[in-house]
Amino acid sequence: MTLVQLRTARPPSGVVGEPSLPGTLVDPQARRIRYLRVSLTDRCNYRCTYCMPEEGIDRLARADLLTLEEVATIVQVFAGLGVERVRLTGGEPMVRRGLVELVEALAAIPIDVALTTNGARLAELAGPLRRAGLRGLTVSLDSLDPARFAAITRRGVLSEVLAGLDAAGDVGFENIKINTVAIRGFNDGELGELALWAWQRGHVPRFIEVMPMSAGRLYVPGELMPAAEIRERIADAAAAPLVSDSGEGVRGLGPATYWRVASGPHAGRRVGVIAPMTENFCASCNRLRLSAAGSLHNCLARDDAGDLRSVLRSAGPVALAARVRAVLGFKQAGHTFALDGHGGPDKAMISIGG
Repeated sequence: MTLVQLRTARPPSGVVGEPSLPGTLVDPQARRIRYLRVSLTDRCNYRCTYCMPEEGIDRLARADLLTLEEVATIVQVFAGLGVERVRLTGGEPMVRRGLVELVEALAAIPIDVALTTNGARLAELAGPLRRAGLRGLTVSLDSLDPARFAAITRRGVLSEVLAGLDAAGDVGFENIKINTVAIRGFNDGELGELALWAWQRGHVPRFIEVMPMSAGRLYVPGELMPAAEIRERIADAAAAPLVSDSGEGVRGLGPATYWRVASGPHAGRRVGVIAPMTENFCASCNRLRLSAAGSLHNCLARDDAGDLRSVLRSAGPVALAARVRAVLGFKQAGHTFALDGHGGPDKAMISIGG
């Protein structure tokens, strides 16, 4: 079935709205799954130091990738099981051919469609993606200094990302989230500047604790900026305290906690913090991750996964829904990340999309 056909097709029998698969997805800890992150590719036009091992990774063969039609079918199955939002990731999703058509097909399911990008191709694709039905946009931006940005991405050009953000605003994207991995000794002196810059443009800055992916090979314990210290840096830049905020209107379904500037010239501005290391959010986990090869991962921090691709290709969507429930039955209560860099998975961040 083509993407055009998927936009107009009835859901597969026994998947969406059919009594044979009642209810929603609930894991063994009684957490409801509402959010699916889908990696479209393990390829990227950047080589970010915390995401891609210096030696690279073993690339997927083209035949092992899910087709975009298969991605749309899988998302349709998840929508029928109560999932409300899908986020497209990579690698870098904008290097996957057919992205705009995929977004259009997903938006027609219907399901809320969001995307995380490094922004290198955003100037070109912001308009087409907005017209296709993309509503949530997150852009990774770890520095406003061109040389520092080039160093952390190994090949990125800051001006291209900034132009992409301008283009996204021009075509109507609102509350664009700016994701920054906070790294002590590298960009920690910029955190306040990044927040002020984002607020001036109507964006929502968010800061992420670095994680020991790739079996900890990319992790330097002294580089970890704890969430509490991140908030202190932002409060200093705002010259006012931060207070807890609901994040209404910008939260989505992700794990960030939101904070609001309490007073002064930036009063009411919000900042998000994603703190898997020092303030982990496992108890409220509501998401699953699908790799570009069709493996369903219960947790970013674990290597166990279940194969959906072979089930879909051999038995179809109804069998796929049963497989999803079976994989979900192994979802653990939490991760095993340790502050010294142990406890992380062998997989690299680039292979699962964060």
